[in-house]
Amino acid sequence: MLTVPYKDITPEEARKLQRQNVLFVDVREPEEFAQVRLEGAQLIPLSEFAGRYQELPKNQPVVLYCRSGNRSAQAAAWLSAKGYAHLFNLDGGIMAWYQAGLPLDTQPLEATYQDTAFTELTPHEALRWIQEGAYVVDVREPYEYAMGHIPGAVNIPLGRFVGEVGNLPKDRKLVVVCASGGRSSQAAEYLVGHGFTKEQVGNLEGGTYGWMSAGLEVAR
Repeated sequence: MLTVPYKDITPEEARKLQRQNVLFVDVREPEEFAQVRLEGAQLIPLSEFAGRYQELPKNQPVVLYCRSGNRSAQAAAWLSAKGYAHLFNLDGGIMAWYQAGLPLDTQPLEATYQDTAFTELTPHEALRWIQEGAYVVDVREPYEYAMGHIPGAVNIPLGRFVGEVGNLPKDRKLVVVCASGGRSSQAAEYLVGHGFTKEQVGNLEGGTYGWMSAGLEVAR
């Protein structure tokens, strides 16, 4: 029988653990963390997780969270594979926490929940965009792309992205993809700063890892 590598918990359950001073780890990118976070949380972006996970204690409970629960689920699975136990994933992420009316740390910024410059997409939201005709850009390296990518995705590595932006369609939505959502968020932010609208540019939260974890198809 397979054991569950981590436990999904509600915002209310997470709040009880927060009151008990359990360690909370935010796996979003630094610019997201700077806007709003859970009080006392430690930042280890998913894009840096492979190199930094050992900063976390193995013998203590850890609550992981992100925007919607996808990236943090990836981090929890990673930690479980490395022998960590007592792992909790905030189901619905910081958005669910916010919607439950629980307190957020917004200092020293204004006390509002701010969003990214582009649209963050869960795997199923990204699938819906694609089904409606969105153009998919995978910014990973060619060898990563060859190991498995979203069907129909065009590979433009982040290192070549700036030079290729002029070739992207201006009349379609764009779904930007990488392995975990870090590199693609950089590309998405660049697009919004260069003539594309927030509503037009979507970043796949959790990247191809999140896509595959959601049971969605990949091409090789």
